Amino acid sequence: MAYHADVLVDGSGKTKCGLCKIFISDSNVEIERHLNDKNHVKMNMQRLMVQNNIVAHNRQVICGLCDQIFDQSSIINHINSSRHQDMKASVEELIKNDGGLLLLPENITNLGSKVNCLACDCFIDFEFASIKSHIGSAKHRRARAMAVQPMNAIFSVEDSNDDLWCKICQVYFENYIEIIFEHVDEDPVHRKKLGKLLMLINGQNISIEKFLYDPREDKAYCKKCDIEVPCNVDNLERHIKGKKHNT
Repeated sequence: MAYHADVLVDGSGKTKCGLCKIFISDSNVEIERHLNDKNHVKMNMQRLMVQNNIVAHNRQVICGLCDQIFDQSSIINHINSSRHQDMKASVEELIKNDGGLLLLPENITNLGSKVNCLACDCFIDFEFASIKSHIGSAKHRRARAMAVQPMNAIFSVEDSNDDLWCKICQVYFENYIEIIFEHVDEDPVHRKKLGKLLMLINGQNISIEKFLYDPREDKAYCKKCDIEVPCNVDNLERHIKGKKHNT
């Protein structure tokens, strides 16, 4: 079967186009024929437009990201232009620095090119200014401060509304939005320790989710070996290099 991101095999073993939501024959000839079919090409163009905040208006199209109008025949050229690529990269960098809590549009939906903020459970315009404004809003900052805590093994302190505890760094700090952000975004010790854990388990089929979310949990879980491992760099390294994990 020819590889293509949209060509999938479902649970029953049938070949399907994930974009067009139809079954196709499992042969390279039929797959290529489908990928070149005008309906698939049209759907693919619609998806590209959604992913790049481009909207058709009569015979012209508008790029909301670049605030630019051009002919429909120039859509691909515009998407590949340095101006558009730089603008999209700026948006992606903005979202990355915020912790990746906003999702850019990927598929064709009735929401068009809206950006989904997971922290605030809302949709915003796919424009640099709108996203920057949302990220800087008091509502988002409060929501993000709550969202990043379990992702960074930060927990409330029993019988205290004023303090938080970071399991990664084994330190207490005040429960203020700015201090939370300083710790998870800027503290070099926290970033190094958590980053090393995440890098170590990457691709190893090991989960530290419960360790991050449960203040009493001190183990990681290796799905490959069906075993719990103390969740620290030394023990995880020893397990990953061990005979059982590598057989």
